[in-house]
Amino acid sequence: MKVLIFGGSGTFGTAMTNKIIDKVDMVIHYDRDEKNQYLSKQKNHDSKIVRIIGDIRDREAIDNCISTYKPDVVMLASAMKHIDKCEAYPDECRKTNIDGCINVINSCIANNVPKLVFLSTDKATNPTTIYGCSKLFVEMYIQAVDSKNTTILTTRYGNVLGSNGSVLDIWRKQAEKGEPLTITNPHMTRFFMSIEQAVNLVLFALENGNNKDLWVYNNKACTIKDLADCISDNQIETGLRCEEKNDEALLTINELSHSKIIGNYYQVNKTIERILCECTQPFRSDNAERLTKEEIIEMIKEV
Repeated sequence: MKVLIFGGSGTFGTAMTNKIIDKVDMVIHYDRDEKNQYLSKQKNHDSKIVRIIGDIRDREAIDNCISTYKPDVVMLASAMKHIDKCEAYPDECRKTNIDGCINVINSCIANNVPKLVFLSTDKATNPTTIYGCSKLFVEMYIQAVDSKNTTILTTRYGNVLGSNGSVLDIWRKQAEKGEPLTITNPHMTRFFMSIEQAVNLVLFALENGNNKDLWVYNNKACTIKDLADCISDNQIETGLRCEEKNDEALLTINELSHSKIIGNYYQVNKTIERILCECTQPFRSDNAERLTKEEIIEMIKEV
């Protein structure tokens, strides 16, 4: 089996590659970040990994890659992810997060790729930012497009601890310098998960999913202060930035009404019989089960 990961040298792509490399024939990393690819190669010299420099904005380059390597599975993890940058440069966000992702989706369909999984975010649920809107647009495009012979899946999850530019990454650097941890709002709640949990969600969806499914990990949440307290007591409150919400949602009431739970995951699909009068509130970080201090510390240690 051959797996093509758009954004392969990023946090998710690296973890996924390490997880599956012994079980597949080839993993292709497609990135526009030359430095990340170089650093990735220093950590893993496995001959099964093929690294390609390219931009998902370039449909011709994507077509060439897919037609050349004929992957069995494509994982679409490429994105502009920083909220403030997406707000400051909305056209750049659109070109990558919308136009680029549509290029990948349409190329997979045109080349009869068996399975494609798109990595989305809780910020796509009732979005208030350019980043969230861009992810929601692609989610909706997947629901509308004629996928022909390609099974297209979406996974949606919250914050992955330790990913590039994550709050944990920022706070660790601040703590190392003896600086206070910058907290926008200590009472803000967020879903947090380990990179291992994110990888397992995608693999579970690929193994068990149907076309146009949305898969969500039954995630726990905590306040920003709960997380900060596990790193340092030296903290300073800075106030909300951009259009940040106090809480995030992973599933709306409507999505929950077309869902079922399989193990640790929600499977959502319009074809699932609607559940009446059972879902009264969305699956949101302020009403989700809370992470314990021990669970937070354990996730930090894993990073």
